[in-house]
Amino acid sequence: MGTSSSNGGPSGKTSLVPSWYGGGTGSSTQQPASGGTASNLATANQNTSAQGQGAQQANQQGAIPATTGNWKDAKGAFTRYSKNTGGSNIRKAAKSYVRTLGGSRGATRSASRGISSGRGLVSFLGSVSAPGGGGLSQTLTQLGLPAFIGKSSEEILAKIADSIAPTGATNDEAIARDAILTTLDSLYSKILDNGGDITALESLTPDMIKDTVIEYVSVFIFKKWVYELGLAVEKNTVTEKQAIEMETEIKDFINAEVKLSLQGKTIKQFELNDSTNQQIIETIFQTAYSTLE
Repeated sequence: MGTSSSNGGPSGKTSLVPSWYGGGTGSSTQQPASGGTASNLATANQNTSAQGQGAQQANQQGAIPATTGNWKDAKGAFTRYSKNTGGSNIRKAAKSYVRTLGGSRGATRSASRGISSGRGLVSFLGSVSAPGGGGLSQTLTQLGLPAFIGKSSEEILAKIADSIAPTGATNDEAIARDAILTTLDSLYSKILDNGGDITALESLTPDMIKDTVIEYVSVFIFKKWVYELGLAVEKNTVTEKQAIEMETEIKDFINAEVKLSLQGKTIKQFELNDSTNQQIIETIFQTAYSTLE
């Protein structure tokens, strides 16, 4: 799994990065893991939390939007779920969490950074795969990145990640960036497994883009929920193995719920700089949160 209970949470920097991510600079020489496949997200850098502790303390207050509920109730439900007591389960914990955020609407408002990064992701994927379009080269040019035409897949992906979700100073920015990196890593792994390179993005179908959107929204909701309710704190009351199992169960639960929320729905062909992209991603987030509610 890409995350571990040893992760202390976002501190304005991304703590987990794919092996191909080299900081987004043109001089990056990092390559995928040997054997021609992209590795899963690397183990959390143990120094990230300590290095970013000051930034985390300075920004934590403003990183989590105002809520209409009581965090004590949400954390209590989460703790009961982690200890398997009080008849609690993952769905009850999810309901309590979304209710604390003010319901699906409040939860969606609190995910503004995730929505804006999601818009950037679908705009890029929609543009590069547009029928009759200019493909990857034209999209890079439109994004102001013509210098990356002809670069390696890894360099292009790193720069796209920086463009969609640049390194920020707040926890929500770090969560969105983690979600973008995780999603791009997963997509790139599938491409490599099929013997392709980044130009395979030009052949993405609407269904493939929909699957990528589902993964991104799921990952963002998962990371934000776990961070805000402090799974890192829960490791003091459960074993490392139990904490990792909890993360896996939560991640799988959220992914299944997001898939359910979009079942039978068609996602339109996204275009670069289309103002409706933001609304569509926002609607997807609200639909997903309403399923958890």
